[in-house]
Parts: sequence; structure tokens; C-alpha cells
Amino acid sequence: MINYRYSKEYVRLTNVSTDKEIASTINLLRKGNLPRSLLVDLLSERHLIYQGKSNYEVNRIRGYVMASFSEVGLPDSALNYILDELQNGRNAYMVGAAARGLRGAKYTKTQYVSFLIQSIYNLKYHDDSFDLTVFKPEWPLENPSSGRLEIFRTLQWLKGYAKGVLPELRSYLNNTKDFAPDLQEEIRKTINIIEADERELNLSCCEIESKKSIGTSRFWKSIHNIRNIGNLKVQNENGKTQTLEDIVNKKPTVIAFFYTRCMNPNKCTLTINKMGWLQKKLIQNGLDDKVNLLAFTYDPEYDTPTKMRVFGENRGMVFGSNVHVLRTRPKQFDILSDFFQLGVNHVASTVNQHRLELFLLDHNGKIKITYTRLQWKAESVFKDIEKLFKKNSPIKWINNLKNSILQTLFPVLLIFFPKCPVCWGVYLSAFGISSLQSIPYSPWLIPFIFIVILINLFIMYRKSKIRNGLIPFWISLTGGVLILIPGYLLSNEVISILGVFLILIGSLLNSLSFKHWSKISSLFSSSFHDLKKAMSKN
Repeated sequence: MINYRYSKEYVRLTNVSTDKEIASTINLLRKGNLPRSLLVDLLSERHLIYQGKSNYEVNRIRGYVMASFSEVGLPDSALNYILDELQNGRNAYMVGAAARGLRGAKYTKTQYVSFLIQSIYNLKYHDDSFDLTVFKPEWPLENPSSGRLEIFRTLQWLKGYAKGVLPELRSYLNNTKDFAPDLQEEIRKTINIIEADERELNLSCCEIESKKSIGTSRFWKSIHNIRNIGNLKVQNENGKTQTLEDIVNKKPTVIAFFYTRCMNPNKCTLTINKMGWLQKKLIQNGLDDKVNLLAFTYDPEYDTPTKMRVFGENRGMVFGSNVHVLRTRPKQFDILSDFFQLGVNHVASTVNQHRLELFLLDHNGKIKITYTRLQWKAESVFKDIEKLFKKNSPIKWINNLKNSILQTLFPVLLIFFPKCPVCWGVYLSAFGISSLQSIPYSPWLIPFIFIVILINLFIMYRKSKIRNGLIPFWISLTGGVLILIPGYLLSNEVISILGVFLILIGSLLNSLSFKHWSKISSLFSSSFHDLKKAMSKN
């Protein structure tokens, strides 16, 4: 029986929570006294609990959470976190916890085997002892285990589904240098359990991917457009500073993330290597000048242009007009992080945890596909890029016009919305639709329309720092006030039309690219300055 009275305490877990509070909460989750989904929340690198914590503290919490799934069951929403650690992790405690957590999966699958074998190689020089039964164990350990021991026990859990790796397991028996006597014994036990499974199993294997196409919602797509942060200033490997929109410049764009101090070769180093491989693939197919390849650092305070350039060049990237490693101003990295919802957290100025992440944007700057956690393949990304070129990209001004129409639709409806049941007949007769005069009056639409106008104004205000400033917001706000008070309440249609006109102007200014907005604002600023100067002379 789930006891939800603890939920409020769970929600309060933050970066200032004590070890005792954290351990108590996770233990409640392990016992089933809180919903299992709360464990998944704790796996996110963005969770507030990890802000300002050291890498060791973060690993201890996330590892204890991962191991908990062996007791409460592993939901599908947590699977990629587990597989990510097995495929890319180098910390014995984390990898062992992931291997144990995988045993909570509802079904055994042959797809898991390759991740487990990869994790054995990842721990070749990094294995260690630990106890996963308590949050903060003390020596001597009550229930000692190790990373590789947990991996072999998970292969035992898979039984016949792991038959494909029997030759590899047998080879480990001859390798006494890398596998100590206690592990040799566990390997023999694993082989015996796998061989003893005589069931007829479907051992066909399909690849597990972390690729995700971004939503069908037009609203969601409009929010996740790189032009929403187009005026963000970024610096490239040569020290040149530009706006992000100038760099993207109406081309399909691949955006990766890395940092030069990353100690895991399966993450940042391999990511930049793969960007180099993808660049070669684009060159071979004549697409190198038609696609942007950008890699942003998670660590803009430490990663100078020189450090980024050396890191990229040493791993195969060839920089050019549309291939860059980039950094934001340190204080503005949060803008980038929030836009892409990056899986990263920091302690002081250092990254304490991050995931693998790559984003594919179309010609219009919209995020089309994300690749997170599991390793992405240059060939697969290239195929997805080719698909983008096969689709007709809408012209930029058409998108801007569409956005402006959507932003002004509700104010226009409000002006012409009938104020009484009799008005419906008058309005419909004016349009020659006499057969529909029986439509009932719906006053509930009025507050709904006002709510939508307020939402639009709220979004414009929130985006003002990374779009075109507050001027479009103030223009639209003035229009909204005119529609509400003299327009709707006092039924002044002339003022209402003026209000709609102002909202239209504000929306159009807000939908302009930062480059065009800068030109317009500079023109007005110059004209105002000239007018002020002329008046002062007179």
C-alpha cells in the first residue's frame, strides 16, 4: 500500500537536504511507501538535489537509486538511464548499481547482453568493492559486492537469453590476469546457469535506441526553435563572437555538447570523435557546406577558445564556416541549458554529472530529433539529415506570418464576439447564414479568450530577454488593455480595433529575427536621436 503522506517531504528534497533525509526518502521508496515514479525523477541529472554537490555525492545518490529498482521493479521510463550507465560508465559503484537495477526489469531480453559485456570492459581497470544494501556503508562491508560481480549476476538472471556470449565468458576463464579467483568462480557459475536453460527462446536482437522525434504539437515545436534564443552571443574556437542565429543561418544543424575536462572517454571525447566522423560522411556526400556541425561546451568558464580548438582538432574536427566548437558567456549558459533541457549539473564552475546528448535541427531552427544517453551512430544521424533535405522547408516569412495570425486571432474574436443571444442572429444574417441563427450564446468563451491573451503576453515577457526585448511586449500589453476596458467593457469598437492593431504590431515585431529587429530598432533610435537633436537646436 503506497503511503502518499510522505510525498510532500519527498518534494522538498533539494541540494541542502542532509544524507539522513536523502537515505530515509530512498529507503521509503525501496519499501514501496512512495510511488516508484519518484525514483525515476531522482535519476535526472537536472534534479535540484544535485546542484552544488560533488561528483562523489551525486554518484552515491544515483547509484543507490538505480540499485533500488531490483527491489521495486524497473519501469520503462528508467531503462535508458540504466543502459546508459552500463554502456558508458566507468565508476564501479554506478555500473554495479545499474547492473543490479536491470534485474528489476519485467522481462529478460537478449538486447541487454551487449550492454553488460561492454560494462565488463569499461571496468577493466576500475572495479571496486561496495555495498548496495545501505546508502552510506561503513567498513567492514556487511554485504560486499563489486561492479563485475553484479554484472555476472545479471547475466545469470538473463539465463538462456545470454547464450550468445558463452564463448566470451569461456575466454575469461583463461584470463587470470584480469579476472581474480573469486570472479573466475562466478564466471563458471554464470556459464552453468546459461547452459542449463534449455527453453526455446527468441534470441533475435533489435537495437535499442535513444533517438526521439520531437512532438506533434505545433505549440511545442514553436517553443523549441533556436531563433527563440537567436540573439544569444556565442564565441567560437577562434575567439570570434556572433549571435547564435547568425551561425545557424537557415541550415540544418547538428548540435552536440562536451567539455574538455571530462574524464570519461566514452562521453565527451567519443562525442567529438563522432562529430569528426559525421563531418567526413557529409564531405563524401557533398553536404559539408549545407549542414552546420556545432559543439557547445558545458563548461564555458574554463573552456577558452584555445582549449576548445585543441580538443576538437585532436579528435578529428576540421573547423570551417559552418563547423565550430562554441561557448556562451558563463552566466548565460542556463539559457542554452533550459532551451535544450540539458542533462547536466554543476558544482561551483565544474560539471558534476552529464549525459550524452545530440540534437538535430531543421532549416527553420526547430528541433526535429534528439539522441540522448545511449551512443549515437554517425551513419544514423547522416540518414536523418538526408531525410530533412527531402522535405520541403517552409519559407521563413510564412512561419512568421502564421505566428502573428495565431497571436492576434483571439483578440479579433473578442471584438466581434456577440454580446447577447439576439446578436447572434444579427451577426449570422450579416454573413448570409440565416439557417444557423439557432446557435446558442456562449459567454464562457469570453474569459477563455482573455486567458489566451494573457498567456500570450506572459510568454512574450518571459522570452523578452532572449528575443527582441520588452518593446513588443509593451505594445501588445497596451493593445490588450485597450481591448479589455474601452473596447469590450465600454463597447467602443474603434478603440477595440486600435487594440488589435497594436497587438498585431507587437506580435510582428516579436516574431522578427533578431537581425531584422536590430536593424529596425537602430533605425528608430537614429531617427529619434535626430529629431531630439533638431528640437534642441530650435
